[in-house]
Amino acid sequence: MNQDDTFRRLSERLATYRQEMIDLQRELVRRVAVGPENDGPGEGAKAAFLRDLLQSWGLKVDNYPAPDDLVPERERPNLVAFLPGRRPEKVWVLSHLDVVPPGDISLWRSDPYDLKVEGDRLYGRGTEDDHHGIVSSLMAAKAFLDLGITPERTVALALVSDEETGSHLGLEFLMREQRQLFSEPDLIIVPDAGSEDGTLIEVAEKSILWLRLTLLGQQAHASRPQLGRNTLRACAHVIVALEELHREFPLQNPLFRPPESTFEPTRKEANVGNINTIPGRDVFYLDCRVLPEIDLARVQERVRAIGTEVAQRFGVTLEVEPVQDLQAAPATAPEAPVVLALQRAIREVYGREAKPRGIGGGTVAAFFRQQGLPAAVWMTVSDTAHQPNEFCLLSNLIGDARVLAHVFLEK
Repeated sequence: MNQDDTFRRLSERLATYRQEMIDLQRELVRRVAVGPENDGPGEGAKAAFLRDLLQSWGLKVDNYPAPDDLVPERERPNLVAFLPGRRPEKVWVLSHLDVVPPGDISLWRSDPYDLKVEGDRLYGRGTEDDHHGIVSSLMAAKAFLDLGITPERTVALALVSDEETGSHLGLEFLMREQRQLFSEPDLIIVPDAGSEDGTLIEVAEKSILWLRLTLLGQQAHASRPQLGRNTLRACAHVIVALEELHREFPLQNPLFRPPESTFEPTRKEANVGNINTIPGRDVFYLDCRVLPEIDLARVQERVRAIGTEVAQRFGVTLEVEPVQDLQAAPATAPEAPVVLALQRAIREVYGREAKPRGIGGGTVAAFFRQQGLPAAVWMTVSDTAHQPNEFCLLSNLIGDARVLAHVFLEK
């Protein structure tokens, strides 16, 4: 049987898994996997369920737990399941087990931890981020098992913890403690970002610089402003002055969308609790997504210089401190084998031409790229991650599972 016939059988089989995909989403949604930093129990219950499920299919499952006294099990699970192929080189699909909290429950139209099915939409916390990756990759592997088809490469399904809070106990731990699992010839796919039409293959990320800016002045009664030094007024002028960053760092890279660096004031901490007091302390945050070619130290230096010059005009002082300082990892080459394999599969399944691009957000693919391992981030998204009423499309789960099955047949 040729590869086209084999893929047709796999594709037809995956179409019969609609109810199994719904059932798996329901089991994942109801097992709360919020990390302890967000007052959750961790990923233990979800990982135990998935380990038992994969082992019942006959797959070998290893766990590489990271110690963590903040969860009941005192460790955070990192599972790797293997489906042997004709060759030892692997196709990795890495998804994450943890989810973010639901946020304001009043904004949900249903219980975030009880799957709600409305036509093609599956609602619940984590359905897209990142159960989409878990379900599509597991079901792609199941089709091979059910049909007795051996993939070309060994399929490795990684299910890691702690992605939503830094990955220190997830992929970062795995890369540090079990680096031998991964090799340069492997194809590495991270289903954790994408586009609604499935044509975005993420190969590069901007550097991330989060800065906390604190202005210190003198609190006073609002009726006697001459006795104070108003940090809120100074804060407003500093924020406007930092627009200069766009002119000082005008470089553009067409790989990214938007193609330029961005410098966005975001969070503002509360200052005084009443109307008739001039604040003597104000704190705000700047979220900088910077093209990889630009030195983050230079950006921080210019933020401090611009902000200090404005602060001095108002008689206040400015402190600038980094909250996160992450220089971008080298990009995955647009012609890397994993990118080309995904392009062929997406063309076959969806009839669309996918393009490699960069994004402003950060993903765990950076940990692979920092180690010289080309990784591609891809899935077909509904762009509801972290939102109330998060959902994914059942049709996308089936389609993306077909794409992964096509990659598993790549020689």
